[in-house]
Amino acid sequence: MTETYVCSHCEATVTRPFEIRSLIRTCGECGENGRFLHRSLVESLGSLPREELPEDWEAMPLDERFKLALSEGLIQLTRK
Repeated sequence: MTETYVCSHCEATVTRPFEIRSLIRTCGECGENGRFLHRSLVESLGSLPREELPEDWEAMPLDERFKLALSEGLIQLTRK
C-alpha cells in the first residue's frame, strides 16, 4: 500500500510506502523545497466553510493553509 503526499507549492503529488502527516522534500515539478502534506490533510482543507477563511486563502501555500486552519480550530488532528 502507498500513501499520497501533495506539494504545498504546486500541488504535485508523490507516493511513499508509509503514512505520516507530512514530509519535507524538493518537488520534482516546481523545484521548491518544502512540505508535502498527506492527501487526507489536503482533503480536509477543502471541506472548510468559505465564510471562515481569509480572502487570500487560495493564494496561500497548502502548508500555511493547514497551519492557519489548525490554529483557528477549523480542523483538528486525531491520533490513529
